[in-house]
Amino acid sequence: MRFGLILVALIALGFASCQDEPQTAEALATARRNNLPSSNGTHNELTIFCDRDLWDDGLGILLLDHLAKPMDGLPMAEAHFDLSRIDQDAVSRLTKRSKSILTLAIIPDSSATLVLENLWAEPQRVIAIIAPNSQALKRRVQASLPEIIARFDAHDADVLAQRIKSTQSATIPPSMADLGIRQFVFSKGFKTTLSKPGLAILREDTRKSIQYLLVWEQSWDGENDPSQAILASQNDLLVRYFEGSQDGSHLAVEPRIPVLQSYEEIGGNFVYLSRGQFRTEGGFGGGPFVTYSYIDEPHERIINLSYLVYAPSMKKRKVMMELEGSLRSLRLH
Repeated sequence: MRFGLILVALIALGFASCQDEPQTAEALATARRNNLPSSNGTHNELTIFCDRDLWDDGLGILLLDHLAKPMDGLPMAEAHFDLSRIDQDAVSRLTKRSKSILTLAIIPDSSATLVLENLWAEPQRVIAIIAPNSQALKRRVQASLPEIIARFDAHDADVLAQRIKSTQSATIPPSMADLGIRQFVFSKGFKTTLSKPGLAILREDTRKSIQYLLVWEQSWDGENDPSQAILASQNDLLVRYFEGSQDGSHLAVEPRIPVLQSYEEIGGNFVYLSRGQFRTEGGFGGGPFVTYSYIDEPHERIINLSYLVYAPSMKKRKVMMELEGSLRSLRLH
């Protein structure tokens, strides 16, 4: 079956549960284009359209093992995606408005993996996997899982970036502007608590959390891998400037849990990413941190920004995603 026919079949499948009379392909396409509603759901939520017989035949275990696996770098087990499953014949107008949808279906003589933007709502990403039988569907799903995860993660990041731009502050405080930061979007609640040459610490207290933004620069020779030097510098700043609530206590990078490090290009800069946990030395308390280290090659330095979150009574996956969205907004000079 060609792409166009598969798309018509999918649109018809999605509308079938909420239309009283059969619709032509032209009418369906027109209905989809006009007046798209706003999508429902927040980041890391994923709705799956999949019949129970397919789910119980092995697809469910496969998807749970990959899509709901615990995320690294968090103090408690929290799933990569919060999943909800709906039978195809139970799909409604409301469930079709989900921000992220994975739909799995058997269509005779058809095989395809489709990525559809704003199919029934906006912003929305729908990934549709189609196969002629259950075994072929499982094979196609297994082969597509890395791409599925990457595409829904990217969609979450894009939606978060737009929300951050529309609801948070783009005003750079002097403590950060002095470091050469010209664009950075973050919560309006952060206030500078310490400002020194090459260093700024900001804090925000919310109803359920205390959040810190640690910003500092360090030199770089342009040759050696700076990843370990970044962690050593961050730990030194935690020890020096972050006192715990108990006498003589201070924060430090948790040494017993490996810090996960990677790198990528963001906004034209090479960036090191570090995700780990901190703890209170000589006291109690800790939480996750995420650090983005932007290589400022013309000035032979690194600009580091690290969010630390202390929130013992709340889940942290969504919060950390929001903070990473903020960190990705930074631009230098």
